[in-house]
Amino acid sequence: MSLNEIRAALDGSWLLLRNRPEGMTYFDLSLQGFWRSFSVVFLLIPAFLISGLAEKEFYFTENMFQPETFPDSAYWTAQMVGLVVDWLTLPILLAVLAVPIGISKSYVPFIVARNWTSLLASVPYMITYVLFLLRIIPPGVAVLLSFSSLLVVLWYRYLVARIALQASISLAAGVVVLDVVLTLLISQIVGNLWGS
Repeated sequence: MSLNEIRAALDGSWLLLRNRPEGMTYFDLSLQGFWRSFSVVFLLIPAFLISGLAEKEFYFTENMFQPETFPDSAYWTAQMVGLVVDWLTLPILLAVLAVPIGISKSYVPFIVARNWTSLLASVPYMITYVLFLLRIIPPGVAVLLSFSSLLVVLWYRYLVARIALQASISLAAGVVVLDVVLTLLISQIVGNLWGS
C-alpha cells in the first residue's frame, strides 16, 4: 500500500460516512486492489492493541482477574487469532453466498470498501479506550461510549453495504446483521480460548 492509496481510501471512507456514493471512486476496485485491501488489517494493529489493553484493564477494575494471575500469553494469542478469523470470515462467507443472494458483481467493491472503512470505524473506539486507559473516564462511561460508538459504526456499515453493494435496504441490513453475528460468535469463541 502506498500513502496515496491510504489517503484516497480514507477520503472515500469519509464520503461514504456522509452517504455520498462518489466515495467508491476513491478505492482501487481492481482485483489487485481487492487483495491489497486485506492488508489494511496491519493498519488496524494499533486499534487492536489499544482495544486489548482496555479489555484487560476492564477485567482488573471489575476484579474479574488480578494482574499477577492474568493469562497474558493465552489472552493475546486468542485475541490475535480472533482478529484474523473475524477479518476473513465475512468475505469468505459472502463469496460463497454472492451468487445466491445476487451480489456477485458488487462483491469485490463491497469487500474493498468494507476493509478500508474499518480504519475510520475504529476511530471512536480508539478514542474511548485511550481515555479509559488514561483514567480520564471511568469504566461505566467507557462502556456507554463504546455502545454509542457501536450504534454509529452499525449505521456506517449499513451505508457502506447499501452503497457498495447497490443493494436494497433489507439486503444491506442483512449483511450488517450477518457481520455483527459473526463477530459476536468469534468473540465468544476467543473468550473461551483463553478462559474469560
